[in-house]
Amino acid sequence: MWLLDAEGGFARHDDLDTGREIAAHDPPAALADDTVLTVRFGGTADGRGFSTASRLRAMGFAGRLLAAGPLVPDQARHAFQSGFDAIVVEDAAVARHGEAAWAGALGRAVGALYAARPESRAAERGLWAARHGRAA
Repeated sequence: MWLLDAEGGFARHDDLDTGREIAAHDPPAALADDTVLTVRFGGTADGRGFSTASRLRAMGFAGRLLAAGPLVPDQARHAFQSGFDAIVVEDAAVARHGEAAWAGALGRAVGALYAARPESRAAERGLWAARHGRAA
């Protein structure tokens, strides 16, 4: 199993803790005790996982949020934009699309979407940093 992380990493993990897993169509009502939550997508055309992530963040969930299931590299940008911290990528997906495609997806997703820009008037100088409480 691989992890495409919003912090800039794409690496293989043999013992990845994916915490509590929920289906994309069945978000929980309360998440006070969860620190790691995995949203399982039903398929590449099933966008409910993105909506679930957005709703969880709107509900105040501040824990680590992972996307899992049959996603493709082009969906990484939307996953991070929806509030996911990382994407769990199965070995079969890496074999099918290639490591370079997944690693490149991170650069296109986080690098292009949330890059700190000198002309930004915001103190954090980057939307990603502002959303996740980090300095750019």
